[in-house]
Formats: sequence, C-alpha cells, structure tokens
Amino acid sequence: MIQLLDSREIQLSQVANQQLLDVLDDIVNKVKIQSDFSIHHSDYKPLEIPAEAVERFQRMPEDMQQKYISLQLRSFLYGIYYNGSMRDTLAPEADTEAAPLDLENNTILGVDVGFYQRLHDSNSGKGYFDPGWSVLREESDGTLAVTKGGLRLHIEREQHLPASQQSATVGDSVAIRMPKNLVQNGFYMAVGNLEANRPQTDQSVTVRIYFNLTPDGAVAVMGSLTQQLNDMEIPFHFKVLYNPKDYERHDSGVLYFDKRNYDAVEGVLKTVYTEHQSHFQPDVPLFTMELAPGLGLAEEPDQKFAEQESFGMNRCQIVANGLLEAWHQGDDSTEGRMKAILGQFSTVGIDLERVYLNANSEDIYTSLNFS
Repeated sequence: MIQLLDSREIQLSQVANQQLLDVLDDIVNKVKIQSDFSIHHSDYKPLEIPAEAVERFQRMPEDMQQKYISLQLRSFLYGIYYNGSMRDTLAPEADTEAAPLDLENNTILGVDVGFYQRLHDSNSGKGYFDPGWSVLREESDGTLAVTKGGLRLHIEREQHLPASQQSATVGDSVAIRMPKNLVQNGFYMAVGNLEANRPQTDQSVTVRIYFNLTPDGAVAVMGSLTQQLNDMEIPFHFKVLYNPKDYERHDSGVLYFDKRNYDAVEGVLKTVYTEHQSHFQPDVPLFTMELAPGLGLAEEPDQKFAEQESFGMNRCQIVANGLLEAWHQGDDSTEGRMKAILGQFSTVGIDLERVYLNANSEDIYTSLNFS
C-alpha cells in the first residue's frame, strides 16, 4: 500500500473502507491512460480501438476527444473493478475482441428464451394500475382508445380496467393495468403491484440492493422476493440478467425501492437470503456496502454526470475524473493520482467511509444480522 499518511490533506487512517483503498491503490499503480485513447493495465489486455478510429478521433475537437477517453476509462474501471464483467474478456489468455464501451447497455445482447420464461413464471406480480389515462373513443370492436403523455393505446375494458371503471365513457380518466415486467438492457425486470404508489417527490431516495446470484438463484429469489414485497404492498423493481451465461458479474440482480421502506425491506432480505444463501456468490460490487456475502447496498446518485447513469457508472466516473486530472497535469506518480481521486470524491461531498451514500445522506443501514 502506498504511504500517504504523511499528507496533511489526506488522512487515510480515518477511512474505514480499507478494501476500497486497496482497490484505489491498485488502480493508481496499474491503470495507464494513453494518448491513442487506449487504457492499459498490467494484469489485463488493453482496451483499444482500431488504428483508423484513432486517426478519426484525433481530428475531432479537443473536447470531444476528452469526452471519449473519459468514457473509455470509466467503462474500463466499471468492467474490471466495479462488477467484474470485463475481466474474462480482457484476461491475458482471452481470444475475444475488445469489449464494448458501455458495458451496462451492450454486453448482454441475446435473450435465453427458456431462462427468460423461468424468470417470468417465478415473478409473482400481477401488474399494476397506472392512473391518468384519458378515454378518447370506443372502437367498433368494443376496445377503448386511451391516451396519456402523447402515447395512445387500445385496451379492453375487462382486461385492463379496474372493476369500478369498466363502464368508462369518452372523456373519463381511467387507470389501466400495466404488465408485471419490463425488459431493460439485458435484464428481466419485475415491477411491483404497487408501482403507482411509488413516491415521486424530490425528497425520495431510491435504494439499490445488489444480488450476486447464480442463474438458478435468480429464478428462486425472483419468486420469493416478489411474493413477499407484493404481499407487504411495497413498491419496487427487481431486475436480473436474462441470459444465464452472463452471471459472472457481481450485480446480476438489482432491487430498487424507496429509502422510507428500508426497515420493512430489510426483514424481507433476511428471509430471502437465509432461504437462498447457497445461491449467492461472495463478491459485491465495488463502492457498495456489504450487507452479507453477495448482497450489497447503495443509494441512487443524486449528483449525476449524465442523465442516464447508474450508481456504478457514477462512482467510476469520479475515479476516472481524478485519473484524468492527474494525467492532464502531467503527474503520473501514484501519490499524485491518489490525491486527485480522493479530491474528486471530496468535491462532490462523498464520504469515503460511506461511499455508498449520497452526500449529506443519513446512514440508516447496517449489515444483516442473522442471530
């Protein structure tokens, strides 16, 4: 471990998250940024782009070049350090081509139909009623044309409307039944029955629980978790990868819910974890709080660098910003790089002892107690 304790600006002895510091130490020693937009690491193959693409990027405006290399670096950190999804691809013995840039959106391209159906069958949800749809007209076949927010749908009264609204006429505002699931970037996502009751205020904080599961574990947890949360009438989303071949990453499942429901959800997590513990892999994503082996926690970032940015991408961007700051200053020393990274966390108000929290957020979380 590099020795930074002499620096008055950075008192690492006060930081409890030793694992995080060890990982940051590994990053500042092994990750190298090159002017050809490639990212190098002593333990992995470089993340590179073709020579013709390098020439094309070098002719672009400077700010575009900087945005691109920032994206490259963030994605590398995300795949190697955050959730491990890139480690096999860039392993020295790997034969595969360079990994895609945006790992959240591009690494999972195929749907395993059989596995998807197992997940869907395990999802105990029934869908939810979404209010605020306006009835435009009744068609000759008896279906209703409804609209909301510029979207127009055709629905059937008995199938899509609550019993109290099945006699709706033109101009009425109705709630329509939405599906119990969505598909999102390689994930099957279960939507809770009480989705319409989910808080949408500026004060609401979304909590993320990360599950490092086996494929069979994802099917089992999908059943028990959705059943218990729906029975308790807690709004939630729960997503798991829909291709069993991609379960080498530490965030194969993610549960989303409002922080105000944490006490209730914590009890459910204890029950589900105890019941399915054999299906959990030990690692949790970097930056998250370990509730139990294979079960991590973080808050949805309230300060984002991009509109669509997950917790992992957000924290990796902070580290990338520090590395790029030192690189632009010509400081390639491990101490200079570490100082820049910690400075970036300080700038956005993130406490390194509780890097899973938003700035100024109350820490109500504790590791799960099974005694």
